[in-house]
Amino acid sequence: MARIIICVATCNRPLGLQRTLESIAMQNTAHNIEVLVADNDAGRREGMAVVERMASQGYRWPVKALLVAERGIPLVRNALVAKAVATPGVTHVAMLDDDEAASPAWIDALVGAAERWDADVVGGAVAREMDSHLAPWAARHPLLQAKRRGMSGPVKLIDSTANVLISANALRAMGQSPFDERMALTGGSDKQLFTRMARQGFRFAWAEDALVTELIPASRVTAKWLLMRGYRLGMTDMMVERYHKGRLLTLLSEAPRIAVGVLVGTLGAVATLDRGKRVVRLGKLYRAVGKIAGIAGFHYEEYRKVHGA
Repeated sequence: MARIIICVATCNRPLGLQRTLESIAMQNTAHNIEVLVADNDAGRREGMAVVERMASQGYRWPVKALLVAERGIPLVRNALVAKAVATPGVTHVAMLDDDEAASPAWIDALVGAAERWDADVVGGAVAREMDSHLAPWAARHPLLQAKRRGMSGPVKLIDSTANVLISANALRAMGQSPFDERMALTGGSDKQLFTRMARQGFRFAWAEDALVTELIPASRVTAKWLLMRGYRLGMTDMMVERYHKGRLLTLLSEAPRIAVGVLVGTLGAVATLDRGKRVVRLGKLYRAVGKIAGIAGFHYEEYRKVHGA
């Protein structure tokens, strides 16, 4: 039987955090579960208040909260990991975001996949739920679609902590600060960690039935946000590559794809009157430009602003 610390990083999303914790309380599992929340807002401390209230009302699992005063996603993740792996007997650390709700079979599906494929890291599917009406032009956008792979099994890499189970021993092997704090508000520190782990020989798997649902606020269903998310993804992908291969090798290997992205994105956007298609095609251009920025060393801090409640 596994002993799992479920870690949730939160910042200014008290309603989302409550929804996340309620879903964790509904897990159908015989594993030993504890929940650890890290609040990254030293001023309002809304996450701390949610945990204290739910604990006082008889929350199903042991639950604790800690405060991380300095803003930054990897700083919060590192604080969570340090606390979790120091817990006697812990076998795994699970992570999900404070805008997600886990399905009742979530944790068992992750553990089952880890055992079946002897994986150190297991990722799971993410469905999308809108908190407001979705405009027809946005309905087909790739960034608003469910994140699925179609089947469970071994994979080369998991690129996100939005729904993941990690062996505690594997995390210990990655040092005291496994998440790269240079990427404080850019995003991408999860992919950076998993890329390092893959290079060191750790094994990855995917659990299609380990489903969580992400609640997407209206502020993330705009052309501007979708385009800038594409830019940010291109930028952080190249930051990860640059950290591992150096600037020159990254540029040489990525230059053809950047050129194609610029060409296809520009010409494709001009060639259509359909708003949805135009935003998708412009996204290729924005992602290519983001890659150039990442190789050059520019940082766009997408996570300085918190979306949702």
